[in-house]
Amino acid sequence: MENLELSLSALSTISRHVDKSHNELSQYLSKQIWSQQDRQCILECLAQLLLEKDYTLLIARHLRPLILDLLERNAERVRLGGRINHDIHERLCVALSKLLSISPDAQA
Repeated sequence: MENLELSLSALSTISRHVDKSHNELSQYLSKQIWSQQDRQCILECLAQLLLEKDYTLLIARHLRPLILDLLERNAERVRLGGRINHDIHERLCVALSKLLSISPDAQA
């Protein structure tokens, strides 16, 4: 999944709609070249935003090819440290329920 191209225009659109308190993406938009670490950080930011109920469908519309990767990252966060994080699990379930009707990858 890391080889998928992150669209600068899609990230710009998402960044414009995201509340400043949740917007870590903006720091990457001014860069000409993203390092591998930058790409990982961007994907982690997007994974976290996917769990925010106000941004789930926005992310899905603009980054549909990445949905499965973002869901997988969140599934890993649910069981991070060998314990289940119930807050993240609940937010993941809500995001999945929204994604089922629009993303075939979410059904897998």
